[in-house]
Amino acid sequence: MAYTLITGGSQGLGFELAKCFADDGIDLILCARNQDRLNTAAAYLKEKYGVDVKTAAIDLSEKDAAERLHEECGDKKISHLVNNAGIGFLGEARRIPKEKDEQLIALNITALTGLTKLFLSDMLAAGSGTILNVASTGAFVPGPYIASYYASKAYVLSYTEALAQETAGSSVKVCCLCPGPVRTSFYGKSGQTAPFYAMDAEKCARYAYRKMKEGETLIIPGVLNRLSRHLPAGLSARFIGKMKSGQLKDKKDG
Repeated sequence: MAYTLITGGSQGLGFELAKCFADDGIDLILCARNQDRLNTAAAYLKEKYGVDVKTAAIDLSEKDAAERLHEECGDKKISHLVNNAGIGFLGEARRIPKEKDEQLIALNITALTGLTKLFLSDMLAAGSGTILNVASTGAFVPGPYIASYYASKAYVLSYTEALAQETAGSSVKVCCLCPGPVRTSFYGKSGQTAPFYAMDAEKCARYAYRKMKEGETLIIPGVLNRLSRHLPAGLSARFIGKMKSGQLKDKKDG
Protein backbone atom coordinates (compact mmCIF):
# COMPACT_ATOMS: atom_id res chain seq x y z
CA MET A 1 0.00 0.00 0.00
CA ALA A 2 1.41 3.39 -1.05
CA TYR A 3 0.77 6.71 0.66
CA THR A 4 1.05 10.38 -0.19
CA LEU A 5 2.72 12.40 2.56
CA ILE A 6 1.63 16.04 2.77
CA THR A 7 3.16 18.52 5.21
CA GLY A 8 0.89 21.33 6.29
CA GLY A 9 -1.89 19.01 5.18
CA SER A 10 -4.57 19.80 7.75
CA GLN A 11 -5.83 23.03 6.17
CA GLY A 12 -5.40 25.48 3.31
CA LEU A 13 -3.63 24.48 0.13
CA GLY A 14 -2.22 21.31 1.70
CA PHE A 15 -5.70 20.08 2.60
CA GLU A 16 -7.02 20.91 -0.88
CA LEU A 17 -4.15 18.92 -2.40
CA ALA A 18 -5.01 16.07 -0.04
CA LYS A 19 -8.54 16.07 -1.48
CA CYS A 20 -7.11 15.73 -4.99
CA PHE A 21 -5.05 12.67 -4.05
CA ALA A 22 -7.93 11.15 -2.08
CA ASP A 23 -10.28 11.65 -5.02
CA ASP A 24 -7.93 9.38 -6.98
CA GLY A 25 -8.14 6.77 -4.23
CA ILE A 26 -4.64 7.43 -2.87
CA ASP A 27 -4.09 6.89 0.86
CA LEU A 28 -2.64 9.76 2.86
CA ILE A 29 -0.34 10.73 5.69
CA LEU A 30 -0.97 14.29 6.85
CA CYS A 31 1.62 16.14 8.91
CA ALA A 32 0.99 19.36 10.84
CA ARG A 33 1.51 20.69 14.36
CA ASN A 34 -2.08 20.66 15.60
CA GLN A 35 -3.46 17.18 16.29
CA ASP A 36 -7.07 18.39 16.53
CA ARG A 37 -6.95 19.94 13.05
CA LEU A 38 -5.29 16.79 11.74
CA ASN A 39 -8.05 14.65 13.22
CA THR A 40 -10.74 16.84 11.65
CA ALA A 41 -9.08 16.74 8.25
CA ALA A 42 -8.50 12.98 8.43
CA ALA A 43 -12.10 12.26 9.43
CA TYR A 44 -13.42 14.32 6.51
CA LEU A 45 -11.17 12.63 3.95
CA LYS A 46 -11.92 9.13 5.25
CA GLU A 47 -15.68 9.69 5.17
CA LYS A 48 -15.86 11.47 1.82
CA TYR A 49 -13.32 9.46 -0.19
CA GLY A 50 -12.99 6.17 1.67
CA VAL A 51 -9.20 6.33 1.82
CA ASP A 52 -6.89 5.49 4.70
CA VAL A 53 -5.57 8.63 6.38
CA LYS A 54 -2.85 8.61 9.00
CA THR A 55 -1.61 11.67 10.89
CA ALA A 56 1.69 12.88 12.29
CA ALA A 57 1.61 15.81 14.72
CA ILE A 58 5.13 17.15 14.34
CA ASP A 59 6.50 20.69 14.43
CA LEU A 60 8.79 20.60 11.40
CA SER A 61 10.66 23.70 12.56
CA GLU A 62 12.18 21.68 15.40
CA LYS A 63 15.63 20.09 15.20
CA ASP A 64 15.72 16.70 13.46
CA ALA A 65 11.98 16.93 12.66
CA ALA A 66 12.48 15.63 9.13
CA GLU A 67 14.21 12.54 10.45
CA ARG A 68 11.44 11.97 13.01
CA LEU A 69 8.74 12.22 10.35
CA HIS A 70 10.65 9.85 8.07
CA GLU A 71 10.93 7.37 10.94
CA GLU A 72 7.23 7.75 11.79
CA CYS A 73 6.32 6.74 8.24
CA GLY A 74 8.16 3.50 9.01
CA ASP A 75 8.00 0.89 6.28
CA LYS A 76 5.09 2.55 4.49
CA LYS A 77 5.85 3.24 0.84
CA ILE A 78 5.60 6.96 0.10
CA SER A 79 4.64 7.34 -3.54
CA HIS A 80 4.25 11.14 -3.33
CA LEU A 81 5.79 13.72 -1.01
CA VAL A 82 4.24 17.19 -0.92
CA ASN A 83 6.41 19.68 0.98
CA ASN A 84 3.75 22.31 1.59
CA ALA A 85 4.36 23.50 5.17
CA GLY A 86 5.72 27.04 5.41
CA ILE A 87 5.53 30.32 7.31
CA GLY A 88 6.21 33.98 6.58
CA PHE A 89 6.41 37.21 8.57
CA LEU A 90 5.45 40.70 7.45
CA GLY A 91 7.72 43.50 8.60
CA GLU A 92 11.00 45.32 8.13
CA ALA A 93 13.73 42.69 7.97
CA ARG A 94 15.83 44.46 10.62
CA ARG A 95 12.91 44.51 13.06
CA ILE A 96 11.74 40.91 12.71
CA PRO A 97 13.18 38.96 15.67
CA LYS A 98 16.08 36.70 14.78
CA GLU A 99 14.25 33.79 16.39
CA LYS A 100 11.37 34.17 13.94
CA ASP A 101 13.69 34.13 10.95
CA GLU A 102 15.42 31.07 12.36
CA GLN A 103 12.05 29.34 12.71
CA LEU A 104 11.18 30.29 9.13
CA ILE A 105 14.48 28.94 7.77
CA ALA A 106 14.07 25.74 9.79
CA LEU A 107 10.61 25.07 8.37
CA ASN A 108 10.73 26.52 4.86
CA ILE A 109 14.27 25.39 4.01
CA THR A 110 15.83 22.93 6.47
CA ALA A 111 12.84 20.62 6.93
CA LEU A 112 11.98 20.68 3.24
CA THR A 113 15.56 19.85 2.30
CA GLY A 114 15.78 17.04 4.84
CA LEU A 115 12.48 15.46 3.81
CA THR A 116 13.36 15.73 0.14
CA LYS A 117 16.70 14.01 0.68
CA LEU A 118 15.25 11.20 2.78
CA PHE A 119 12.26 10.38 0.62
CA LEU A 120 14.04 10.96 -2.68
CA SER A 121 16.54 8.27 -1.70
CA ASP A 122 13.66 5.93 -0.84
CA MET A 123 11.89 6.64 -4.12
CA LEU A 124 14.99 6.11 -6.23
CA ALA A 125 15.60 2.80 -4.47
CA ALA A 126 11.96 1.79 -5.04
CA GLY A 127 12.09 2.85 -8.68
CA SER A 128 9.18 5.32 -8.58
CA GLY A 129 7.81 8.40 -6.85
CA THR A 130 7.00 12.08 -7.10
CA ILE A 131 8.07 15.05 -4.96
CA LEU A 132 6.13 18.30 -5.14
CA ASN A 133 7.82 21.19 -3.35
CA VAL A 134 5.65 24.25 -2.79
CA ALA A 135 7.41 27.55 -3.41
CA SER A 136 5.69 30.77 -4.56
CA THR A 137 5.78 33.40 -7.28
CA GLY A 138 7.72 35.22 -4.55
CA ALA A 139 10.61 32.95 -5.55
CA PHE A 140 11.06 35.00 -8.72
CA VAL A 141 11.77 38.41 -7.15
CA PRO A 142 13.00 40.11 -3.95
CA GLY A 143 10.24 40.78 -1.40
CA PRO A 144 10.61 44.00 0.57
CA TYR A 145 8.86 43.78 3.98
CA ILE A 146 8.59 39.99 3.62
CA ALA A 147 12.21 39.42 2.69
CA SER A 148 12.96 36.14 4.45
CA TYR A 149 9.86 34.41 3.11
CA TYR A 150 10.56 35.35 -0.51
CA ALA A 151 14.22 34.40 -0.11
CA SER A 152 13.25 31.01 1.32
CA LYS A 153 10.98 30.34 -1.64
CA ALA A 154 13.77 31.30 -4.05
CA TYR A 155 15.80 28.55 -2.39
CA VAL A 156 12.97 26.05 -2.80
CA LEU A 157 12.61 26.85 -6.49
CA SER A 158 16.34 26.68 -7.23
CA TYR A 159 16.84 23.52 -5.20
CA THR A 160 13.88 21.75 -6.78
CA GLU A 161 14.80 22.65 -10.34
CA ALA A 162 18.33 21.38 -9.70
CA LEU A 163 17.01 18.06 -8.37
CA ALA A 164 14.69 17.78 -11.37
CA GLN A 165 17.79 17.85 -13.57
CA GLU A 166 19.64 15.36 -11.36
CA THR A 167 16.76 12.89 -11.53
CA ALA A 168 15.96 13.39 -15.21
CA GLY A 169 15.80 10.03 -16.93
CA SER A 170 14.89 8.22 -13.71
CA SER A 171 11.43 7.05 -12.73
CA VAL A 172 11.21 9.70 -10.01
CA LYS A 173 9.74 13.11 -10.76
CA VAL A 174 10.64 16.26 -8.80
CA CYS A 175 8.53 19.36 -9.41
CA CYS A 176 7.92 22.80 -7.94
CA LEU A 177 4.61 24.57 -7.40
CA CYS A 178 4.79 28.37 -7.50
CA PRO A 179 1.36 29.77 -6.72
CA GLY A 180 0.62 33.45 -6.49
CA PRO A 181 -1.60 34.71 -3.66
CA VAL A 182 -4.02 32.00 -2.50
CA ARG A 183 -6.91 32.55 -0.10
CA THR A 184 -5.81 30.58 2.97
CA SER A 185 -5.14 31.27 6.65
CA PHE A 186 -1.48 31.93 5.76
CA TYR A 187 -2.19 35.63 5.30
CA GLY A 188 -3.70 36.14 8.73
CA LYS A 189 -0.94 34.16 10.42
CA SER A 190 1.80 36.14 8.66
CA GLY A 191 0.23 39.52 9.39
CA GLN A 192 -0.82 40.16 5.81
CA THR A 193 -4.06 40.73 3.94
CA ALA A 194 -4.93 38.54 0.97
CA PRO A 195 -5.24 40.68 -2.18
CA PHE A 196 -8.56 40.80 -4.00
CA TYR A 197 -7.13 38.78 -6.88
CA ALA A 198 -6.00 35.88 -4.67
CA MET A 199 -6.80 32.46 -6.15
CA ASP A 200 -9.20 30.03 -4.55
CA ALA A 201 -7.22 27.27 -2.80
CA GLU A 202 -9.27 24.46 -4.34
CA LYS A 203 -8.77 25.83 -7.86
CA CYS A 204 -5.03 26.22 -7.26
CA ALA A 205 -4.72 22.68 -5.90
CA ARG A 206 -6.61 21.08 -8.77
CA TYR A 207 -4.48 22.87 -11.35
CA ALA A 208 -1.30 21.89 -9.53
CA TYR A 209 -2.39 18.28 -9.18
CA ARG A 210 -3.23 17.98 -12.87
CA LYS A 211 0.07 19.51 -13.98
CA MET A 212 2.01 17.32 -11.55
CA LYS A 213 0.42 14.22 -13.08
CA GLU A 214 1.28 15.54 -16.54
CA GLY A 215 4.93 15.67 -15.49
CA GLU A 216 5.57 19.42 -15.47
CA THR A 217 8.61 20.53 -13.48
CA LEU A 218 7.56 24.14 -12.84
CA ILE A 219 3.87 24.62 -12.07
CA ILE A 220 2.49 28.16 -11.94
CA PRO A 221 -1.30 28.40 -11.56
CA GLY A 222 -2.93 31.42 -13.19
CA VAL A 223 -2.12 33.26 -16.42
CA LEU A 224 -1.11 36.49 -14.67
CA ASN A 225 1.16 34.59 -12.32
CA ARG A 226 2.88 32.91 -15.27
CA LEU A 227 3.35 36.28 -16.93
CA SER A 228 4.75 37.82 -13.73
CA ARG A 229 7.84 35.65 -13.98
CA HIS A 230 8.95 37.63 -17.01
CA LEU A 231 8.60 41.10 -15.46
CA PRO A 232 11.79 42.98 -14.49
CA ALA A 233 12.72 41.98 -10.94
CA GLY A 234 13.32 45.59 -9.88
CA LEU A 235 9.87 46.68 -11.06
CA SER A 236 8.21 43.76 -9.31
CA ALA A 237 10.15 44.41 -6.10
CA ARG A 238 9.03 48.05 -6.03
CA PHE A 239 5.41 47.01 -6.50
CA ILE A 240 5.67 44.37 -3.77
CA GLY A 241 7.42 46.80 -1.42
CA LYS A 242 4.70 49.39 -1.88
CA MET A 243 1.94 46.85 -1.31
CA LYS A 244 3.54 45.21 1.73
CA SER A 245 4.53 48.50 3.34
CA GLY A 246 0.91 49.59 3.02
CA GLN A 247 -0.23 46.39 4.74
CA LEU A 248 2.36 46.94 7.46
CA LYS A 249 1.14 50.49 8.05
CA ASP A 250 -2.48 49.28 8.21
CA LYS A 251 -1.43 46.63 10.72
CA LYS A 252 0.30 49.20 12.93
CA ASP A 253 -2.60 51.66 12.68
CA GLY A 254 -5.04 48.88 13.51
